[in-house]
This record gives sequence, structure tokens and C-alpha cells, in this order.
Amino acid sequence: MRIAAALVALTLVAAACGGDDGGTGQGPDSSKKTVKIGFIGDLTGANSALVVPGRNAAQLAFEQANQKGDLKVTIEFVPLDNKEADPSKAPPLAQQLIGDQAVVGVIGPAFSGETSAVQPLFAQAGLTHVTQSATRADLTAGGKFPTFFRSVGGDTDQAEAAARIAVKGAPKCDTVAVIDDKSAYGKGYADIVDAKVKEYGGRVVTRESVAPTTDYTSLVDTLRSSSPKCVVYGGYQPQSSILIKQMRQKNVAAQFISGDGTKSTKYIPEAGASNAEGTLMTCPCLDANVSDEAEAKQFVTDYKAKFNTDPDIYAPEAYDVAQIFIKAIGDCGTDVTRACVLDKITNLKDFKGLTKTFNWTTDKEALHEVTDKGVNIYSVKEGKIVLDGNVNDIVPA
Repeated sequence: MRIAAALVALTLVAAACGGDDGGTGQGPDSSKKTVKIGFIGDLTGANSALVVPGRNAAQLAFEQANQKGDLKVTIEFVPLDNKEADPSKAPPLAQQLIGDQAVVGVIGPAFSGETSAVQPLFAQAGLTHVTQSATRADLTAGGKFPTFFRSVGGDTDQAEAAARIAVKGAPKCDTVAVIDDKSAYGKGYADIVDAKVKEYGGRVVTRESVAPTTDYTSLVDTLRSSSPKCVVYGGYQPQSSILIKQMRQKNVAAQFISGDGTKSTKYIPEAGASNAEGTLMTCPCLDANVSDEAEAKQFVTDYKAKFNTDPDIYAPEAYDVAQIFIKAIGDCGTDVTRACVLDKITNLKDFKGLTKTFNWTTDKEALHEVTDKGVNIYSVKEGKIVLDGNVNDIVPA
């Protein structure tokens, strides 16, 4: 037994000593300098279903880049959990990344409130951060934060789409209730919807801000009294699931429309399939699972092979953001600094990603927004969230 154990031990030691593949694709090359890319988002809280797919996609992209082996450095991915996307807890996470000089870029934060809280810190540190999903309109306003980039259309775009669908689309809603959850994202989305509904000739019969709760009785009673043909909700799942469930239980039959914060795999199960049926969602995001593009199909295959599930909301966008960082790091060669990465990303031109071709706005009134802002409409049909198409194809502007 002792001889056999010794032989096993020697075999394990030999395998361990031979485990460094020298950068052939099975692991990082220890001879290369390591640079880090951070990630901030709600990875374990109520909103994690909106964030984890993006974290996974970025992880996949960096692992693939390291395995490919043509970079002069190795990329280490550093995801940090801002549970519940609390804006007050985001700055310490940002400082953690800022304090590590190996960190040359950050993906996120994922939500608007936490993004706003860290923008000044990253700007002061010269640390580039590119969000895959924070959509509040004023994040890019005034050109105050040149280190911040948005890879998706903002609420100005998707909230306009919600108003257009409600008033000019199939619902043809002449009366609309506009509700938000008092979050930075939700209120910004709802305020734009409110203005655009009126601009398009609709009438807003209810406009309320209601903090997240498990009991929307008062709001639902208001909706029963005002009888809107459409209810547009600016906020996140799980609140949207609770709200639509309680609306239907009290026979409020209005068309329910919400934004990307509702497009979660948890929305239908928590609302109930019959309650969720017919919901419309706006999202400046691509569903790679239904794409005909070869690159998107390969991404879906690779993602499913690693994580044993389909890529969900903002996974393709986060994969694109990771690829943008990979290109910037590659272009910097052996001298990968925060300043170099910022310069390369600022001057990015016509970068072809899974979701779009990337260029940035240069107008300080909306600095560093992606110029391709395509907003898609999704709906719940037969218990599934399906892609209906681009809003401009469904209801031309």
C-alpha cells in the first residue's frame, strides 16, 4: 500500500510540474505580465439574473483570449459583487479596483445608480469603464466623465420606443399609466416615457413613483379607477413580476410594457405564465440565441459549453465590451497602462462586435455613447420571452 501510494504521489507531482503549458491555450503563461479587468454588478442579489450572464460572458472572452496566446500579457478577470446594486456600496468596490495598479479597465457597473456613484472616482483615477447595461440618459451628459463609455442605447432611446409602441403600435393606447420604482434607472425611463406619450398624442392618466414592495394594492386600485389601456413600468424584476401579477388578480387588463430591467429569466416564473403573457419589453440588447450570424452562433455554443445554460440578457453586450478591452490591451503591446487603454478605447473605430459595430459619440452633451443604438422589442408568448424585432421595423418613427 505504501509503495502504491508513493507511486501515485510521484505521478501527481509530475503532472503538476508539467501543468504549465507555456501559453498554449490551457492556462495563463506565467512568463507574461498580468493585467486585470474588473467588473462591478449585483452577482448574488435580487437583480443578479440581469448581471450574471454578462459576468459569465466577459469571463469567457478573457479565458479565450488567454488561451489563444497572442497577447503580450495575461488578462486576469476580477468580478466584484455589489449585492442589490446599492449605489452607496459601489464606491468602496471602485476604490478596491483603483488601488490595484494592475487593473487597467472595468466592465460596468451594470446598473445606473451604482454607475453614477463611481464615475467621478474612475475619472480621477484615469480608469476606463465601459458599461454593458447602465442606460440612464444623464450618465453621458455634459462630457464630465471621459473615462466612461456606454455600449448600448440609453433610456432616451428605449423609453421613446416604449412610448411609440404604446401609442402608435398595435396597442394603440390613447390612455397610459406611467409607473416607476423610484430607482435612478426606473424614474429616468418613466420620465421620458411620460413626455413622449404626450408628444405622440396619448394621455397620461396616472403617473406614480412607488418604491419596491410586495404589496401594490393601492397602486392597482388607482389603475382600476383610471382604467389606462397601457401601463408602462420603469423598474426591475422582481417588482415587475409582483406588479403584473397583482394587476391581473384584480382584473386590470391593460397592456403591460416595461424596459430591459424586466427582461429577466425570472420574470415569467415569478409573475405566473398567464399573468405575464402578452407583456412587451424594450431592450437595447441582442438575443444571441436567435441570431443568424455565425459569430453569435459560436458565442452561444461556447457559452452553453462552459456554463450549461443559454446566454441571457446583456451577455452578448458584455462579451463585446470584453473584446473591446482585449483589442485595446493587444494594441498597447507590452506597455499596457491605464492611459494607453483609455486612449485606445477612446479612439476605437468601426469595431465589429456580436451586437453591433462600435463607434463612440464625441459630442459632450452625450459623450462616449455607442452610435448604433438599436432598440429591440420583446414579448411574452406562450410562456417564453421572444424577439419581435427592432422598434423601427415594427413602428417606424
